[in-house]
Amino acid sequence: MRKYAWTALAALFLAAPPPAAGQDGIPRDLARRLERLLADDDTERHEGDTRIRRGRSVDGNVAVTDGDLELDGRVDGDVVVINGDLELGEDAEITGDVTVIGGGITGEDEARLGGDVLVYSESVALCEVGGRVRLGDACGDAADDDEDVDDGDEDDVDVNIDVEAGDDDDDDRDRDRDRWENRRRYGHASFDVSAGRSYNRVEGLPIRLGPSIETAGDNPFRIRAHAIFRTEEGHEAEGHDRWGYDARAEQLFGNRQFRIGGRLYSVVDPIEDWHLTDLENSLSTFFLHNDYRDHYEREGWSVYGRLAPRGSALDATVEYRQESHRSLATGSPWALFNNAEEWRPQPLIGEGDLSSVVGVLVLDSRSSRRDPSSGWYVRGELEQALDAELTRATAMPYDPEGSSIPDPIAPVSYDDFMRGLIDIRRYNRVSPSSRLNFRLSAGGALTGNPLPPQRQFALGGEGTLPGYSLFTFDCGARDLAYTRGTAFPQSGRPTYFPAYGCDRFGLFQAEYRGEINFHFYVNRWDDDEEDEDEDWSDAWSGVDTDIGWVFFVDAGRAWNVGEAADGATAVDVGAGILLGELGLYLAVPVGAHEHRGGVNFFIRLAPRF
Repeated sequence: MRKYAWTALAALFLAAPPPAAGQDGIPRDLARRLERLLADDDTERHEGDTRIRRGRSVDGNVAVTDGDLELDGRVDGDVVVINGDLELGEDAEITGDVTVIGGGITGEDEARLGGDVLVYSESVALCEVGGRVRLGDACGDAADDDEDVDDGDEDDVDVNIDVEAGDDDDDDRDRDRDRWENRRRYGHASFDVSAGRSYNRVEGLPIRLGPSIETAGDNPFRIRAHAIFRTEEGHEAEGHDRWGYDARAEQLFGNRQFRIGGRLYSVVDPIEDWHLTDLENSLSTFFLHNDYRDHYEREGWSVYGRLAPRGSALDATVEYRQESHRSLATGSPWALFNNAEEWRPQPLIGEGDLSSVVGVLVLDSRSSRRDPSSGWYVRGELEQALDAELTRATAMPYDPEGSSIPDPIAPVSYDDFMRGLIDIRRYNRVSPSSRLNFRLSAGGALTGNPLPPQRQFALGGEGTLPGYSLFTFDCGARDLAYTRGTAFPQSGRPTYFPAYGCDRFGLFQAEYRGEINFHFYVNRWDDDEEDEDEDWSDAWSGVDTDIGWVFFVDAGRAWNVGEAADGATAVDVGAGILLGELGLYLAVPVGAHEHRGGVNFFIRLAPRF
């Protein structure tokens, strides 16, 4: 009997109709969301055929009913077309989602689309109830009943949870808009207490505290003065200051499109910060006792100018710096797991004074900064050392057994250098649910002079070549640990690596991403329900979500000045499952590279690039 009962239940489940669908074939929660968008004061509504010409930008949502939309401009929001077609020109850009009901879409491959694309070919009924546009089954006889009219009240038990969340987001945006308008009108002053960039093995958790002031107007004057308290006091033999500072003042011009400013600082910075995000590195350090970055201290001042025109993809900065650099020993911050293990040594850097000019140019046409689906991102950085008085200290190879005293490494001076870095990314929407993305990064010394360790590069690890271990390609910088000075190293002295990495590198990354639509529903309709007119869409509940997947390949190489550029290139391949911004990945090296290892499983909290 139980066998037949389970068979009948399975048959009922498999044969059940799709849930939450209205009489016109669109889900009820989608109909409610569109109704709210149509009623939103920030939505630009049109009836009949509509065209948004090239060069026009709409700040907010756009909705077209009973007509086609021809879009060649930009919409900073969602686009909805009901009972019509959407035609996208090659210059069209939409930062939000695209929804077409009762029509089709053309030109999506050439346009820049920032959100999801949803198309229902069947037309839907439109009507006005209680002063609001209603869709689908809401236009039936039941809509005449006041109890069925969605009045937007958050206490309406018939409102979908996702819609309520959307209302909260709208309220948050309204509050943010009001806050920024008040800030522009009256200025702003606050006393800030916040965590620094990341939890790391040198500073522990840096805590920033101090005032921030901004005057009123379209071109305010800003000043911020923060003290930095480092919870980690550093190695007892070579500790660093527990306190740092970071003060900045700038004046904006041209309706906030151009600014000039100055900065006074004593901060601990990572040598490379583009492999992983600050959050990922902080969590890895705190939970797993694994700091993916190396750090150094820089103290000095700078002046800069920055141009960032509104509505433009351009962002350019030129900065003059006068700094003093210093190596820092590894501390002993607390970690949740593996806390008894020793932390990886820090590298010795070129210590001393450095004056330089740094230029940064960014061109960003991505549909979204967090997880773009189309567009370009190009970032170029150039640093010209004007006066470099940097020297790596004399050091003795570390020999804990005391069996021999190897020759120390001599001090190394670094002359004036020129360093460049380029990061080119292209995001391509292949279909509404798939993307093909590419990234090419390269950097290093642009002259024959080697770079000081704090300006070098290293490959390997989850942020660059995940099929290989962290810093696998560092030009031998971590083959042997050293201690400062020429005397035989005594117990308790901190150890260092003699350098950070290589003078030059090249990296190529490609990935193909798609989605798996996962739907699971359960029939909860009660046969004994007295109300025979209950909507079937109310009798289903379940899960309706999209799970992303990705296949990727990476190739890279790093080398020093004076070395041949035709050495072996490291290659890895991998795949992953994407749950929102959480990614679960597997990567494996390929080819006959000497550093080839095994399969690496890792987790990312942001897109790979």
